[in-house]
Amino acid sequence: MKRFADRYTFAFDIAPEALWRAVSDTDAINRDAGLPPVHYTYEPRPDGNGQTTIAHAQLGPLAIAWEEPPFTWEAPYRVAVERRFRGSPFARFSSDVRVVADGGGARIEHAVELDARAALGALLAPAVLARGRAGAARAYGLAARRARENPPARPTRPVLPAVPAATIQGVTRFADALEMLRPYTEYEPEIAARLAALVEHGDDALVARMRPYVFADAWQLPRDRVLAAMLAATRRGLLDLSWSIVCPSCRGQKNGVGSLARLGGAVHCEQCGIDYGPEFDRNVEVTFDARPSGRGMAAPVFCLAGPQTALQTVAQSAVAPSGTASLDVVLEAGAYVVQALPDRATRVTVEPDAGASMLALRVEDSRVSAETATVRAGRVHLDIVNASAREALVRVTEAELSDQIATAADVTALQTFRDLFSSELLAEGVELAIRSLTIVFTDVVGSTKMYSDAGDARAFRLVREHFEALREIIAIRRGAIVKTIGDAVMAVFVDPRDAVEAALLFAAAAAPLQLRIGMHRGPCIAMRANDHLDYFGATVNLASRVGHAAGPGEILLTAAIADDARVTDLLPPDERGTVTLRGIRDPVEVARVRPAAGVR
Repeated sequence: MKRFADRYTFAFDIAPEALWRAVSDTDAINRDAGLPPVHYTYEPRPDGNGQTTIAHAQLGPLAIAWEEPPFTWEAPYRVAVERRFRGSPFARFSSDVRVVADGGGARIEHAVELDARAALGALLAPAVLARGRAGAARAYGLAARRARENPPARPTRPVLPAVPAATIQGVTRFADALEMLRPYTEYEPEIAARLAALVEHGDDALVARMRPYVFADAWQLPRDRVLAAMLAATRRGLLDLSWSIVCPSCRGQKNGVGSLARLGGAVHCEQCGIDYGPEFDRNVEVTFDARPSGRGMAAPVFCLAGPQTALQTVAQSAVAPSGTASLDVVLEAGAYVVQALPDRATRVTVEPDAGASMLALRVEDSRVSAETATVRAGRVHLDIVNASAREALVRVTEAELSDQIATAADVTALQTFRDLFSSELLAEGVELAIRSLTIVFTDVVGSTKMYSDAGDARAFRLVREHFEALREIIAIRRGAIVKTIGDAVMAVFVDPRDAVEAALLFAAAAAPLQLRIGMHRGPCIAMRANDHLDYFGATVNLASRVGHAAGPGEILLTAAIADDARVTDLLPPDERGTVTLRGIRDPVEVARVRPAAGVR
């Protein structure tokens, strides 16, 4: 076996962090370097410790396959991989790419090794390396251009490439679709133009997975408006909607389906070797694609395992049994999880001005331990010891899922979705957990007497008009009416601030009727009931009881809402106390608000 090696350096007038972001997108780098598309299969490892990823590609007349072990990366410095070929003229290939600060810019230092299996491999190796060098020059040049055009606001946030303006016909199609949003929000010509441009000119990968919150943040537009616009475009047949379960480790999407009814139970991530299930407000993501507009067919894959597939993982390395590894990574302040896949993890806190700049980690058969639970933000050196009997894939990942995920809870709690997609339901018997949702109940005070005094027709008209008035306020405040029960309303909001803002407007909107309003926030279950999406659990029951305990013209908020930092500035000096509720064992702490008494 003969080893061939090459090293090359490219310098750019770009900040290292921005260049790293572009260079670590190994799928784009391989594509731009002229490498062939790849498809993957998975084989159980002989030792039973997870699966081996096998990559397959066609290089001219030659079909090649190789074992694709996990990449190593250290953001924002390095990405490396070593591949072992099966039945080809070559036995092994390694690539080690480093981004190094260089004056006011940065340079890429790329080292490759190619092991020839026999005489044919030795004959071909120099040409293969020369082609690789030329491809790398082309790919890194394009990566540098992307870095200049789209500097990331945060290293772990995706960015949108610039695209030309859409044709008049394209803008018109989306503008017509967005007309149906007038009952919910103001007209959005800018969003129509931007969506049309992406559908016409965005690359295949972008329009095959359109993420509304990513678009909204890049365009500096309200997230709920961009999401509503994409829902309207879907309703008009310009986009398709998909529900996918996000892997809690690599954050990759799995098991994408076109309707809520097809959303099932646990799925398996081959890359991470873990099973996980759907959580409605955490890892069920709603995305869109442009297939109805003739775009967004499945894009070819050039690399499935690089850093671009796990943006929130800032460092990764496979560590052999009884082996060690050292990594350097830049960590922003926040919470992180150190994982030894598939089933061991510990949490680490990164603080701006506290803690050490070195983190010692020990992987054992049943756990991961850290020498300290707090490190200082900035460059951190990791020393990893794998004392277990199996290889450990060690990852350092942001603890919380990205807030750019449009979750199923976000989408189904929008009145726009409820109205445009009323047939979207979970399958019978499927119950999905929601960690936190704000539940609001309203009820008309003295409705029995009103029907008696005013007569059925006029009373019914007043109740119907108050439903419409509340529905408009709830829609504008990013909530949704779940159901009406007699003359009562049950509504849901993801953000408690939206719920409080809406409730403060209900009294004036419902006049001449008088309401009692109660709300509570907490975990619940989403499920199908009476052919609509409904919510159940202790949080819903408590919110209903609180609504019944409210006085005429009064809003009764539990402490879970009244003490939330997002709403305290909305509330006037209020009356705090406790109430005893039917079916609830302990007294419940509440705040009483009377909007007519000077709520600001």
